[in-house]
Amino acid sequence: MKTKTKSRKGLTIIELMVAVMAGAIVVLAAGIVIVLGQTSWNQTWKKVNLQRDASYAMLRMTHSIQAATSAAADVNGPVLNIKIKDPNPPYTEHTIIFSYVADTNNLQCQIGGQPQTIINGEVKDLQFNVAGNTVTIDLSLKKDDAQAHFKSTVMMRNYGG
Repeated sequence: MKTKTKSRKGLTIIELMVAVMAGAIVVLAAGIVIVLGQTSWNQTWKKVNLQRDASYAMLRMTHSIQAATSAAADVNGPVLNIKIKDPNPPYTEHTIIFSYVADTNNLQCQIGGQPQTIINGEVKDLQFNVAGNTVTIDLSLKKDDAQAHFKSTVMMRNYGG
């Protein structure tokens, strides 16, 4: 005797629902990984930019201080006046002023005329301390939730000269 067997074609609704749910979970997991990766990348990039800005400012201040013949810090510490003597005749003396402008959170450098902004809106604190022929710089930057802090002591090579 021959028995007829039903041949199955297609998927049942339950199998289709399970496949859709599994696909949704995979897509959701991939989306979370991408979003977390992008967020981490953005945070790291903010920190790198702050460190780059702080490093540039420190380099610029360090080079000026090393060439200085004298330096004086403001009583509160956020302003540094340095004197640099031109090594070539007529040996003129220049004044360079580095200052922290608290209301705009800017670091400015003034050589002669108008002040130039070195760091715009990211300075949290800046302190200068002058002792003999050394100047200590303490610079803190902040933007959103990223922070950078640099501290350095620089010797004036032409001190008193």
